Amino acid sequence: MWRRGLFVWEEELLGELCLLLHNVNLQVDKEDRWLWRLELSTAFTVRSAYKLLVDQHNTFATVSPKDLWHKDIPLKVVLFSWRLIRDRLPTKDNYLRHEIIGPHDGWCVGGCGLMETSPHLFLHCQFFGKIWHFIHLWLGVCSVIPNMPADYLNQFAFVGGFCSKRRLSIMQLIWYVTVWEIWKERNNRIFKGKECSTYQIVDKIKSFTYVWLKVKIPNIAFNYHAWWLSLFNMLGIG
Repeated sequence: MWRRGLFVWEEELLGELCLLLHNVNLQVDKEDRWLWRLELSTAFTVRSAYKLLVDQHNTFATVSPKDLWHKDIPLKVVLFSWRLIRDRLPTKDNYLRHEIIGPHDGWCVGGCGLMETSPHLFLHCQFFGKIWHFIHLWLGVCSVIPNMPADYLNQFAFVGGFCSKRRLSIMQLIWYVTVWEIWKERNNRIFKGKECSTYQIVDKIKSFTYVWLKVKIPNIAFNYHAWWLSLFNMLGIG
């Protein structure tokens, strides 16, 4: 029983959970229980889980200009990402701090009813945050999104564990394209009154990553459809 109807992406997660539990065999002669080691009572609490995530905030403190540079990324996107990491984008909270807009003009364009900040817009917005969920599904990885874009740039490159340099480069490429497309969608909603769905934005991300990589590696031996389905299986890298 659910307190509310599930979103489409939540139904997909539920289906994945059912598949994971399908082959679980319970032993009737043994007690089956989970122990949450962050509480003395060994019982899970949201408070302790939240504290764990918050305390990990400074795991990756900064991103150096050298780490931001990527030879397969257009220079304007690299400069945009540098501004994002330093919180120098013209987001509404920055406009509000400089008194360019009023206090009632700072709401996120995702329709979530919260103030537009860089961390919120690019990572935690109810609408834009779902983009990362679908990117994770496409890559076949799982990840907890941290609080700050700089942390996520460092983390995203190694989602799924340490890997080859080629995969690392492609993961960075995908991160750049994703934040770039989120920013473009945000601007289209504000200045042009045009909106794309989450699926349309994800399709754009897949398309641009393929095109940008195709320019650098002309001899890629598969088409966009294969890339769209599962890029790492097509590349044969881990």
